[in-house]
Amino acid sequence: MNFFKLVMLFSVLATFSVASQTASIFIKDPAEIQNLQKNLETLKTDLGESNPQIDALLNRASNIAKMNDRCSIISVNDLLDEECSHFYSVELPEFESEYMELTGELRLNSVKMGSTLAERAEQIQVCANALVGILVSKDKLLKLDGNVDLEPLDLTGAFDATYEFNLYFDGSRMSQQKSLMERWTDKCSEVVIRKAHDEFAPLFVDRINAINDSLEKSNANVKIVLEPEYLDFYLDLNKPVAGAYYLNGAQLFKVNSLPSGRNFAHIIVNVLEKKVYLPLGVDGKMQNFRGRVEFTAAYQEKDLMGRWTWGNKESTNLAIAKGEITSTAIIGDSTKPAPIVKQLASTDTTALISSNASDSEAASDAAKDASTNEGSKKSWILPAVASAVMIGGGVMAVMFNKKAKDEHDKVPETKSEYDDICDNIDNAQTMRNVGIGIAAVGLVGLGFTLFF
Repeated sequence: MNFFKLVMLFSVLATFSVASQTASIFIKDPAEIQNLQKNLETLKTDLGESNPQIDALLNRASNIAKMNDRCSIISVNDLLDEECSHFYSVELPEFESEYMELTGELRLNSVKMGSTLAERAEQIQVCANALVGILVSKDKLLKLDGNVDLEPLDLTGAFDATYEFNLYFDGSRMSQQKSLMERWTDKCSEVVIRKAHDEFAPLFVDRINAINDSLEKSNANVKIVLEPEYLDFYLDLNKPVAGAYYLNGAQLFKVNSLPSGRNFAHIIVNVLEKKVYLPLGVDGKMQNFRGRVEFTAAYQEKDLMGRWTWGNKESTNLAIAKGEITSTAIIGDSTKPAPIVKQLASTDTTALISSNASDSEAASDAAKDASTNEGSKKSWILPAVASAVMIGGGVMAVMFNKKAKDEHDKVPETKSEYDDICDNIDNAQTMRNVGIGIAAVGLVGLGFTLFF
């Protein structure tokens, strides 16, 4: 959060170009400082004993709150005095870093694995509360860096400003965040999930919801987003954060809301893998701004100063936008791991005991299956009978046809033998016709059973 002025001297007789840089200034909401003080008081009470480091940080927090109140009311059109410049560039970031380091360390030191139900409940709460001392809103981890090129437009003093800025993460503070979160995962990963490693512990989910509610009420613009199906979580904003860059009170560009959601997350913690990911890198860019603004001669006053401020502010002077102004949000690598498959341990039979309703449904399904099988069996009886009748009739017809032929081939020696042969042929042909009739009946029956 380094801050310094843009200084330029105009010459009305010469054409020139000035390139300058700026850095972001973070003006905190007083409620945020109060929240830090409240967290320190709570931690002091939880420890139950005097801690010189906490006492010293509480005293420093009081001075920080006073300076923040004084410097935050300075108009964007006014120059910051040296004391406020030093406060924003040195004192405030040092205090925030010390606060994160101390509170995170003290809370994590008390984390131990518990064996009893009461001990486990206590440790889950300790791990959840430890996150509060580590979490930092992404807007508090950002810096602004870029250039403003100034060109005169006429001899009266009018000029335009062509700018390109990057909103990027502070490498040192991001490294500190990653280090603290890695210590948290080492101590708490096994605490905040079930022993089967298939989902977050229910009490941990409950505590995170309570913490998010508390953070929102205290105006801390950070929340923890749990993603149960991946056993990870990321940090996001509670509400939109606006910011703008001013050149001597005239707004060059602004952002109505910092990008949010997993795709723009600056930190993702995978509890199962015990890993901390920085999708945008330690000092990666989050947003880029490019454009050109035209100024009238009224802005050629003493020194020109650039300032980035958070929050919606109304500029006294209105610059004229000229040319194409762009704002591009950078998407990080927020690849989601494979979903966690939930499996019950073999000794846990709770979910395997079916209800009465389930038993009734199972019995009904079994009865339907039995009925279907019985119907299936019955459906093949009639075709089988019809086939047997058809085949029997055919065999009978063939047999008696042969007998009639054999009788016909005999040579009678007497009239009596002739008469007997004729009678036998008639009887055989009659039985042959009966067989043909029976086969026909079987064929018709088989056709009906197959088609109907």
